[in-house]
Amino acid sequence: MQKLSSYIGSNLQKKAKLLHRLTLCIRMHLPANLANHCWIANIENRSLTVITDDPDHASLIRFQQHEILKLLNQELNFTVKECLSRIKIKIGDIASNAEPPTKPPALSKPGARYIAKCANCIADKDLKEVLQRLASRT
Repeated sequence: MQKLSSYIGSNLQKKAKLLHRLTLCIRMHLPANLANHCWIANIENRSLTVITDDPDHASLIRFQQHEILKLLNQELNFTVKECLSRIKIKIGDIASNAEPPTKPPALSKPGARYIAKCANCIADKDLKEVLQRLASRT
């Protein structure tokens, strides 16, 4: 089986790593009560998009935006060709948008038997093991 990263384009992987690095950088320089409530969401057209989960935090970020831009421009000087000139702040309820995990539906006995039969005919060892485990979940 292939790694999940093999299905994601390299440009998207690079951008995700950059956004994660910038999120960590901004969090190191923000007060502790604000740091865990900020995520860098995008960089586009010399503009940085920051997501926060509370309007009060958004105001605090707005007050510090010049210092944040200065800090991130220093961090980005080798990665991005143009300096950032503005910060867009979006408020989103990050935690509540995630739905709680649900229990997967049970596999019927005929379905499990069919999957087990399929597994017996497969030469790929890893795939065969996965299908056998799936068939055992009735």
